[in-house]
Parts: sequence; structure tokens; C-alpha cells
Amino acid sequence: MAEHIIMGKPSYDTLSQSSSVNAVSQGALLFQAVAITWSRSSVQAYNLGLYSFLSSLALAGVLIIQSTKSAESLLQNNRTLFALRVVELGLSICLSVASVSLPRRPDVLYQGEPVDRMYSTTALGRYTFSWPAAVLTLASKQKNLDMTHLSRPDHYSRAASTSEAWKKRNSKHPLWLSLLLAHKTPLAIQWVLTFCTSILNFAPQWVILQLLKTLEKRRPGTQSGIDAWAWVFWLGISIIVGSWLESWLFWMSSAELAIPVRAQLSALVFEKSIRKKDVKGVSKSKETPTEPAEGSEPDENKPTKGDDAEELKQSKQSTVNLIGVDARRIADFASFQYMFPGSLFKLVVSVGFLISLLGWKALFAGLSAMLAIMPVNIYFSKKYAAAQDRLMKTRDEKMEVVTEALQGIRQIKFSALESDWEGKIGAVRERELGAVWDVFVTDTMLLACWITSPILLSAIALAVYAYINGSLTPSVAFVSLGVFKALEVTLSVIPELTTDVLDAWVSVKRLEEYLNSAEVSRISKDGEEVKFDGASIAWPADDKTNEEDRFVLRDISVTFPRGELSVISGKTGTGKSLMLAAILGEVDVLGGALYVPRPPPLSVRHDDKANKGNWIIPEAIAYVAQIPWIENASIKDNILFGLPFDEDRYKKTVEVCALKKDLEMLSDGENTEIGANGINLSGGQKWRITLARAIYSRAGILVLDDIFSAVDAHVGRHIFENCLNGELATGRTRILVTHHVALCEPKTKYLVELGDGGVLNAGLLSELKQEGALQKIKSHEQSSEEIEADESATAVNSDGSTDDNENEDEGNTLQKVMSKTAARKFVEDEGREKGAVKTRVYTAYLNASGGWVYWTVAALIFSFTQGFTLGRSWWLKIWTSTYTKEHAGPQHVENNSLSHSFYYAEGVRQTSIHAASGPSVSIHVEKDLTFYLGIYVGLAVLASIISTAKFFYIFLGSIKASRKLFAEMNFTILRTPIRWLDTVPVGRILNRYTNDFSVIDSQLANSFSFGFNSLLSLLTVIIAGLVVSPYILALASMLLLICLHIAVTYMDAARPVKRLESTTKSPVFEQFGSSLTGVATIRGFDKAEVYIERMYKKIDDYTTATWHLWLFNRWMGWRMALVGSVFSSFVASLILLTPGIDAALAGFALAFALDFSGSVIWAIRLYSNIELNMNAAERIVEYTELPTESLDGISPPAAWPTGGRIEVDDLVVGYAPDLPPVLKGLKFSVDRNERVGVVGRTGAGKSSLTLALFRFLEARSGSIYIDGIDISKIKLHDLRSRLAIIPQDPVLFSGTIRSNLDPFDHHTDAELRDCLERVHLITDSENSSGTATPEAESSETATAPKNTNIFKKLDSPISEGGLNLSQGQRQLLCLARAIVSRPRIMVLDEATSAVDMHTDKLIQRSIREEFTDATLLVIAHRLSTIADFDRVLVLSDGCVAEYGSPKELWEKGEGGIFRGMCEESGEKEKLKAVIFGEGQ
Repeated sequence: MAEHIIMGKPSYDTLSQSSSVNAVSQGALLFQAVAITWSRSSVQAYNLGLYSFLSSLALAGVLIIQSTKSAESLLQNNRTLFALRVVELGLSICLSVASVSLPRRPDVLYQGEPVDRMYSTTALGRYTFSWPAAVLTLASKQKNLDMTHLSRPDHYSRAASTSEAWKKRNSKHPLWLSLLLAHKTPLAIQWVLTFCTSILNFAPQWVILQLLKTLEKRRPGTQSGIDAWAWVFWLGISIIVGSWLESWLFWMSSAELAIPVRAQLSALVFEKSIRKKDVKGVSKSKETPTEPAEGSEPDENKPTKGDDAEELKQSKQSTVNLIGVDARRIADFASFQYMFPGSLFKLVVSVGFLISLLGWKALFAGLSAMLAIMPVNIYFSKKYAAAQDRLMKTRDEKMEVVTEALQGIRQIKFSALESDWEGKIGAVRERELGAVWDVFVTDTMLLACWITSPILLSAIALAVYAYINGSLTPSVAFVSLGVFKALEVTLSVIPELTTDVLDAWVSVKRLEEYLNSAEVSRISKDGEEVKFDGASIAWPADDKTNEEDRFVLRDISVTFPRGELSVISGKTGTGKSLMLAAILGEVDVLGGALYVPRPPPLSVRHDDKANKGNWIIPEAIAYVAQIPWIENASIKDNILFGLPFDEDRYKKTVEVCALKKDLEMLSDGENTEIGANGINLSGGQKWRITLARAIYSRAGILVLDDIFSAVDAHVGRHIFENCLNGELATGRTRILVTHHVALCEPKTKYLVELGDGGVLNAGLLSELKQEGALQKIKSHEQSSEEIEADESATAVNSDGSTDDNENEDEGNTLQKVMSKTAARKFVEDEGREKGAVKTRVYTAYLNASGGWVYWTVAALIFSFTQGFTLGRSWWLKIWTSTYTKEHAGPQHVENNSLSHSFYYAEGVRQTSIHAASGPSVSIHVEKDLTFYLGIYVGLAVLASIISTAKFFYIFLGSIKASRKLFAEMNFTILRTPIRWLDTVPVGRILNRYTNDFSVIDSQLANSFSFGFNSLLSLLTVIIAGLVVSPYILALASMLLLICLHIAVTYMDAARPVKRLESTTKSPVFEQFGSSLTGVATIRGFDKAEVYIERMYKKIDDYTTATWHLWLFNRWMGWRMALVGSVFSSFVASLILLTPGIDAALAGFALAFALDFSGSVIWAIRLYSNIELNMNAAERIVEYTELPTESLDGISPPAAWPTGGRIEVDDLVVGYAPDLPPVLKGLKFSVDRNERVGVVGRTGAGKSSLTLALFRFLEARSGSIYIDGIDISKIKLHDLRSRLAIIPQDPVLFSGTIRSNLDPFDHHTDAELRDCLERVHLITDSENSSGTATPEAESSETATAPKNTNIFKKLDSPISEGGLNLSQGQRQLLCLARAIVSRPRIMVLDEATSAVDMHTDKLIQRSIREEFTDATLLVIAHRLSTIADFDRVLVLSDGCVAEYGSPKELWEKGEGGIFRGMCEESGEKEKLKAVIFGEGQ
């Protein structure tokens, strides 16, 4: 073509032909432009614009290629035509830009919030990642971002949409295949992009090769031709297009695969957990169907045997891990699995390229060296996979131990076991760090393989090439080295990817096992009323569980009358809660039939439109569990439970549930925020709020589990009369489990007594009365006289709780509350730092990892590494210059993204052979090949040894920092004030213990080392650059400033969003954990859908934060790539403009240029990565600096307290500085070995007195002396370890009965069995007949199999929280634990409220007999409990109302409060007899 042009006429024919073709093309483009303007649909116009853009671009490309061939001729012969060509090129480029500047659609809102603009913005904005510009600008101004500033996920990423799409597909394939099919479109696009990037990654190398060949032909001193300039242009284009495709590939991987997969799996797991059958461990007479338990598992604190699937069926924590770990792993794998085909494509391209450069002999000689290293690589890959697997298991183990410690923190503090638990958590942590170290060691060996193999590959290949060809030209040497390095990055990823595949596979199997596990099915048939017809029922269990190992209620035939009150009674552990669970559908029916009315589905109920006329739905069920389940919300929200607010009904509910006084006392009334699981409420308040929730509900069937056990007797009577039998309960079927048969007798229609693994008595109350069975049942339970006595026990405080005069102010109690200021949040929102991570956080981390000495040595090691890299490049230049002048080759720009291969790519990049070269010096000394090769290989081996040592050294510091920071945080959290622990959800603290420490253990060290290396390599490159040209340095400085601006903008936005990601993750875990605990209540109320919707919202918040983090990352990466391409093109232009530069120097300059841009990008990206990872350190350092309880004080004498005398003098305490005092000038004393009963209404200060005694509440003024020592002056540990308490909520830890009674093996088995016998959990004969308590009439021979008594064996497992025992059994075990320790001062806080009367009497006898040499403080419900005590303390509103012996208080006459109680009890004579004689 060029010859035609120069020779004359024919060239003009050719030009006119091409011009006419161009004119036709322009016409076609004009038609497209008209079609766009005529289009009425914005989406259609947008799509047409894309076609127009591609057409314009194609035309521009053709014009450039034509101009390259004819430009010189046109400039000389026809300048007009040349100008027209330039105008034509300009117009086609303008049209292409205009075509992609059309917005696709207006912005979209979802539930009133803006949806992400990816599908709304222009094509130009979308494909250059420009749509978050407004958010980035806002972040730069404010230096902070909140969730309100971020747009919501689109329908491809929303949890609800992804879940719905999954269900619609209803795939029956294995989980991995279902996921593949569900996301096949983005996966296909991902693979196509991978193929394109694999080819384009080598384009800059190829272009530079052509440019160098062109320059080799150039005669010294002459100007470059237009063809050389064309190669400069194509160099820029190849880098831009390659970088853009790579950026889009990374964006696709995260936004269209990782994020939707994570949201989808999280939603599916949560939905499953709400529907999953609640499988219990075996051999349980379990009373509480509220949480998965591990009764059949071995001690959870030891590594659990059995496969993962079995383990996660049992453990609630493992279930949470399905979202926290497994879903994330699978999502991560979905995002980077493209590297497998990518590696294959790159391998094919690079091998083809290298064969054309070096020939197949040299290449295969080099590859054979890599194959020799491969077995070592495979060996360490397997070791690495095994180490990772061990690490995951120990992390699960750590999570379980930490969760348990946090949930039982009150008991740990009461018993002063902080140090023991610190040791227990520390031991698991040491195992975890051991596993982390194994991972680090194997990782270092893998890095050694990855560093060594490219050095061997290149050295052998180049040696063979030089030997065959007799010379080694610089262009061949340096271009092949560039390709070798790209190939090595490709191959180095494969072993790590293989281990990640295995990790993801394990996670897929765990998830599949969970998602395929049994669901709650409708076990009952539809019926008019609740009816058991010969039913045999047991707690849900696996198919493999033997029936003899299960607690079974057999052959139950009862019918609960509709609209009436029915009572289920029986001794502790007889299966009362199991019967209620059957009504809720939470059991296995082994035989017979069960009939329950079917409630209408939630969608038909229209709860939001409920009014007085249609409020009650006769078939709907409401449930009050034995362990009250309360949400972290206000009291009002807990009662309404999602129903509309009906003021009249709400007021009545509050009134009948005896909550009015409580609301008056709470500073924020009904708006008081309740902590997680009602932590800031008393036991009675929690029960009454859950009862109010059921009473307010629309349910026609109320299923109530033992609602009287945690409330005072007079409150119990008030609830029985006004709530269970009042206006709000009329016409509702009430099925109640209780020990208080006599209390309920007057209004009970139907009565069931359980025992002996079945029904002992059942029938209408009137029938049972006639048969005499009623009397028998009542003899097992509490008599009405005892109830009367109990009521009077707290009559001093019952002023108004049941009196009619209270109605006078009924109308304004709530009004008062509502008019108050905004309620304080009990659980504070999680705090987020603002701006850059503070210097003190860096200092804390650097000091923890070894201080300045450690980091100075690290700096020296890193500098040596860079020195050797420089030395190798310099030596290679000397070697090649023996054949020609020195010559440096190109370097491929690495991924402009924080991709998964980030560390491998970076590791190889930094140990690469040609990172920089020294100054140009011509050396003409001929030496033989072995001399050069020997020194080159020697330098290479030294470099690889030091590079490996560098990683090893950094890992050492990382482990040290992890150990120190964990120990500090663990110490602090276990010793923070109880108030702080109550106000912070467990999930939030767990996040620190798990996710944040994962970052510090595994990622932070790498971020530091690679970041430091990048800065050093940048410095090396700039030093080398000074030799080449000062102009380049000027441009470098200018572009560095641009890069800095991009990086600062990115960091201003990424920093707060990374923090948001951390804070939006916690609520997902909190909601999941809370819902798992309350799943029976949620299902009982038929509220599953509501909780699923709520979870969707929380998952979407988490998605929003992650989405924006990736979006900002791509925004930065793409712009950095543009800067790099500008720099490379400028350097190439500079070379062409400088006639004195030959091919060798040009090659070196270009290698430098490409390496410079790569180094800048890596340095900035790694700095940002350090910043983001330091966010984890920041959150941990924040927790290490929390205030702790006082650790000072004197040590009391070793035997203190010897007497057990207590003196309380003018004591004033409050819960928080901004709250009024709860104890106001309390003054009383207790003598040695005295038994003192403490009575008072809820809120009178009973529990506060306990907290003050154990110094959970520090005295504002006044003092408490024990045996003459002021307790505020002694060490807390000494104080709490010498006192004992049986708290209101019994806390047990997972393990065995032995580990709960005697966690640190101080006692013999005989002593422990003796204690169990004393609390009547086992009998002398150990002849347990289906109950855990002794049974008088168990002589009858029953043919049905008996249920085993779990307490016979000390090694019987106790599940997390003791949930495989009934509430009563838990309290008895806590009592046994207290008896074991033989304290001098003992506090019992409502300790026997959940046991039946018979067992309670035995316990009271045990207390009297066992604690004769101890001072006893008993906070009691039942007056009979304390009537024969030495003294009675009556509290009212934080003050002492009366104090003295029962006799003294009686003798005060009619005006005495205690006397008044006794008078009103109807048991006056009996109590008088006890007070004046028998009990003394």
C-alpha cells in the first residue's frame, strides 16, 4: 500500500475506494443516531447507543489503521485529504462518546429508598465505574459515610429476591450444581472475560517486542517513522483495554457472583433455621423447647468426635457459623474460581509466545525445572489444606467457648471464675494460634516454591537458548522474562486455589447437610379442639436415636375443652413442657394421633388491619415458653409483637399482667429498651412481659408454661384472677403448665397430672373431685393454705397491685410514660470511628508485634531483598551486553485489583528478576556462559532464601501481636462491669473475638510486609529512573500526585464503608442467634415470615456495605490503570523523540516505565488494604481499653470469712451515675450463722442488695462489712470467691454434670453424688421412675419402658446453657453446686421458684440441714420458706420497712407489717405455731 502511494496514481484509487467505504459507514452511523433520537424508550435508546458506540469505535479503528499506512504520503501530497481524515476520526470518536452518554432509566426506589444506580446510569458511567461519584464526593467532604448515604441492593442482590428465585427454581440437584445453574449467566460472562484478559495480558509484551524490533532497525541519529509511533499508540490502547476488561472481570466476580451468592445462602440458611426440626440430644426429660442442644455430645470443650455434619446438627453456634463462615467461603470461591480457566488460557497463550521467542527446546528445558519442584509444591499444598482445616475446627471450638462464657458471664463473675475462664479461653486460643502457625509455616514453604521456580525456569531456559543460538539478545531475554513472570503468577495461584476449592467443598457439604435436614412438619390433624388420642410423643431426635434413649410420654389421651382453662401438673422432669411442645408441633409423634385447630396463614390474617371486632382468631396460638424469650427492643414493642396498637387493649393487658407498677418505676416506662434476652429485667418482669405478649395477641389458644414460678405469690393470684380468667381471656382456650394446682382449682375446667412417663390422672375437675383423684394431685402440689401464706409473704408491697383503688390512676400511668423524653437505648448502637485509623492503633499493633527493634530488623531484611533483585537485573544486563549493548525488557502490569491472587502476584512481582536495572555501562569482556550463569543463579538462590526468610520473619511478629492483643482483650472483657456486658449484644463482642481476630491472625501481617515492599520497590525504580531521563522523573512526580488524589478520594469513602461492613455484620449474627433461641416462640406465634423479612433487611444492609466497598475499589483500580497507560505511552514517546536512545536503552526505559506504574498502584492499594485491615485492630484496641471493675484492694485473711457476720450501714447504690439510687440508706446487720429471709415486691431492691453484696453495684455512700472487713477495700476476686449465690436464672455450662459441680476437680465423685442426693436429683436406691425427683407411689408395675435419670452418671452430658434439663432441674443442680463449695455466706435468689412443691419442701429441708454453719440470705416468694428463719428483712422502695425475728415482728401487734401479712394469710394459727415453736 505504502509503495502504491509513493509511486503515484494507483494509491489515489485505493484512497478513493476506502473513502467511499468510510462514507457508507458514516451514513450507517447517521442512521443509528437518528434511530436513537426517535426512540421513545430510554432502555431501547441506551441499547441502540451501545451498538452505535461499537460501530463508531470500529470505524475509528479502521481509520487509524488506514492513516498509519498512508499518513506520511498524505502529509506530503494531499494535506486537505489528511485534514479530512483527522476530522473524520475526531467525529467518529465524538459520536462514540455521545452514544454511551444516554442514561438507561430514571433512578429507581425500593421501599422508599434509592436502589443502586448501576442499571440507571449511562453506559459510560457504568463501564468506567463512575456512578458512585456523588457518594465519593460526599465522603471527601464529610470524611464519613452512613448507611443512609448508600443506595440499596438491586433485585439481583437483594436477599428476598435471591431467595425467591431459588425457591422458584426448586432444584433437586446437589447444592453445588444448583448454585451453578442459578448463577449460570454471570458465570458464563465471567469465563468469557477471563479468556479475553488472558490474551490481552500479554499484549503489552508483544507490542514492546515489535517496538524494540523497529528501534533495532533504526539507524543512530535518525527520527522514528510513523510505524514506530503507531506501536506507541497501540501500547497505550493494549494496556487500557486489558486493564478495563480485568477491572470488569473483578467487578462481575464480586457484584454479580460473590455478593448475590452470599445473600442467597444467608437467607436460605436463616429460613431453614426457622423451619428446621429442633433436634435434641438423647436421654432427656427436657422441659424447654427453645434451643438446639447437645445432650448426646461429649464435652464440648474437648475436640468433638464425629463428622462435621453431625456436630452442626447439634450446636447452635455451628449453625451461626453456616452464615458467618461457610456462606462467605462459597461466595468467595464463586468470585475467584475463574482463575482456573484463566490459568489454563494464560498457560496456552504464554507457551505459544515463548515458543516463538525461545524455541521449544529452551522452553521445555525451563519447564522441566518447574516440574521438578511441583511434587514439593503439591506436598505443601496438602499440608496447607490440612492446616487450614484444623484452623477452622479450632475457630469453631473457640467460638463455642467464648459464646458460652459471654452468655454465662454473670455466673462467672458471681463465682469469681474470671481467671479460670480466661485460662479456658486462652487454652483454646493457644490451640488456634498453633493452627495459625502451622498455616503460616506451610504458607512460607509454598511461597519458597513460588519464589524459586520462576528463577530456575528463567535461568535454565535462557541458558539453553544461549547455548543453542550462541548468543542472547536483550530483547529476547527481557521480553521472555516478562512472559515467564506472568506465567509464574498464573501457575503459582493453582496450588492455593486447590486448597480453596477443598475449603469451599467442605462448606458446600455442611450447608447441604443443614439445608436438607428435617423440617417441622404438621404432626397434628385438624380438629375443633386440642386433643391427644392415644398419642406417644418425644422430643425431636435423629432417626438413628434409639427409642429407649429418649424421654417419651406414652399413650396420652386427653381433650382440652375449648374456651376453658386447662391445667397440666406433675413433678419436675415429668414432661409437662413436652406436652405443650406437642401442641405447638415441636415433637415427634411416635404413635396415636394429635388434633389441633389449624390457624389461618399470616397472609390471610391482615394483622395490620386488626380491630376490636375481629381481634381474636380462635385457631391461632400464642406461646409463653418456660425460659422467657425477649427481644432487644422496647417493652412496648415486645408486648405488641408486630400487632397494631390498640390503646384500650394495651392498657388492660399491662394492668392484668401486673406491669403497671413496673412501668412507673422504670425511668423510660413502656419505652424502656430491653437488652438482649431481657438482661436488664428481673425474672418476674421477663415472665410478665412474655405473658403480656400472649394476652395482647390475637390468639384464641394460649399455651402457657409455668407462668407463676418467677412471680411473687400475690402477683400470681392477681394474674390468675385478672389475666387468666379476666376479660381478655374470656372465650380463649388456656392450657397452663403449673405446680400451683390449688391456686388454679376454682376456675380450672380440665386437669392433667403427668408422671411415670405418661398420664397419671386426667379429666374434668368435677369428675376428678368425685373420684378423689383431685385431692391426691393436690397433695403432690401446693395447698391453698400455702398459697395464702405465700401471698402474705410480700403483702407489704402489694399496695395497689391488686387493689381496686388503683383504677383511679389507671388512665394516666401510660400517659405519664408517653410524655417523657425520648427513651434511652439500653443497647447502644455499635460505635464507629471516623477518619483515618488513629496513630495509637498502629503504635499498639507495632508494639504488640515486637516494637521498634523487630521492625528495624524487618526493614533491613526487606532492603536486602530489594538489593538482590536489583543486583540480579544488573547482572543480567552485563550478561546480555556481552552479545550486544545492554538491554532491559518490558514488564507486564499486574492485576489492577485487590483480587484473590493479590498476595501471590505481589510475592512474585517483588522477587521478579527485572524489577529495575542499574546505570548503562558498556562491558565488552568475553567470558564463558558458565561464568555468567553461575553468578546469576548464585544471586538468584540468595534472593529466594532472603525472600522466604522475610515472610517467615513477618509471620513470627504477627503471631506475637495476635497472642498479646487477644490476651489483653480477653482479660478486659471478662472484667468489664456487668452493666457494660448487659448493654452490649453478645454478637458484637463475638465479632471481635472471631472476624476481627481472623484479620489480625491471617491478613494484617501480609498487608504490612507487602505494603512495605511496594514502597521500597517504588523507591528502587525511581533511583534507577534518574539515570535514564530527568523528564521521566518530572512526569512521575506529576502522575504520583494524580494517583495520590485518586487514592485519598478512595480511602475517604472506603474507610467508613469498611467500618459499616463490620457494624452491619453484627446484627445479622445477633438476629440469627436470637431467633435460634426463640424459635419455638416465633413458630408458636406463627411469626416466622416476619422474622424472615427482618433478616432480609439486615442481610441487605450487609450487602450494601460490601457492594460499595467493591465498587469504590473498582473505581480506584480503573483510574490507576489509566494513569499507568498514560505514563507508559509518554515514556515510549520520549524514547522516540530522543534520537540518541538505542533499542537496549529503550527496552530498559520501558521496563522501568511499566514497573513504575505497577509499583505505584501496588503501594497505594496495599496502603489502603493496611488501613482497612487495621480497622479490625482498631476495634480490638478499643475493647482492650474498656474500663474494668476495680482490680485493686487488700487481700483478706486466708480463712475469711470465718464467722459470716454481715453489717450494712447506710448503703446507697444505683445502677448508673445518671439513674436514681435503688437502695436508699439501707441499714441492718446479720449475725453469724443466721438465716435471714428477704421479702419485697418486684423493684423493692431485693436483687440490688445481692448485687451490692457482690459489689456489682459499688456503694455511692455507706458500707457493707463482713466479719469486720469493709468489702469495698478488698480485692473483688477474694470477695466473690468466698461468698456463694444461687441466682434467679440458673446458669450451667456445656460439659458434664461433674464439670458443672466441680469445674476444677477439687472434690471426689462420692462427695459430688452426695450433693446430688442432698438436693434430691438422685435417690439412695437410684430407682428413678421417669422423674428426676423421688416418687412416693411408684411401686406400681408399669409395662411401658422407663425414662433414664440423667443424674445417675456424673459424666452425663450437659448441653450449652443446660438446656437439656428442665428449669427445675437446672436450679437443683445450681443448688448442688453451691453445697459443694461449702461457703460461709450463702445467698439464694428465688432459687426454687421452678420446682414442684414436694421437691421444694425437700430442698428447704436440705438448706436447713446443709447450711447450719453458714449465714443464709434467702430472697423468697413463699412465706412458709422463711417463717422459721432467725430474722426477716422486709424491703420497700430500697429501704428497710421492718427487720427482726418473726416472733418480734409478730408481737408488734396489728400495726406491724409482718403481723398484717400473717393475719391476712388465712393461715394465722399455723404460721403462729411455726413462729413460736416448731421451726426454732
